[in-house]
Amino acid sequence: MSKPIELILLNRPSEIARLQDQLEVFARERGFPSKDLHDIQLAVEEHLTNILNHGFTDPREHEIHVSLQTEESDFRIEVQDDGLPFNPLEHPLPDLSAPLEKRPIGGLGIHMMRKSVDRIEYRRADGKNILVLVKQIKVPIP
Repeated sequence: MSKPIELILLNRPSEIARLQDQLEVFARERGFPSKDLHDIQLAVEEHLTNILNHGFTDPREHEIHVSLQTEESDFRIEVQDDGLPFNPLEHPLPDLSAPLEKRPIGGLGIHMMRKSVDRIEYRRADGKNILVLVKQIKVPIP
């Protein structure tokens, strides 16, 4: 297991781009294939967008802690926030066979997040949502 890289983001939309830049540097340094990097960035962006749009009911600044780590061929991203409890794994899958005009608004971001990574873990502890995204990388990780 590699030593994790720890980041502290604020609950601002501009922080998504800062995290995406860090993900790209981390992945490029380790030789991740472009497709895997894209999948990771999509999943993280969807999750952070949900936190920013739905997680906080007050206007104050909140910290979102992110940890990046490799373990054998797995890339793990752990995201912790003190927002409202929300387990995306309990969110129903959208009915993709329904006509667009009959589908409810929302839910596709969580669906894309689930499809972009190999495993998602969620738990609520000490007043925080803790989400772990795991992507199996197709090349050996140093």
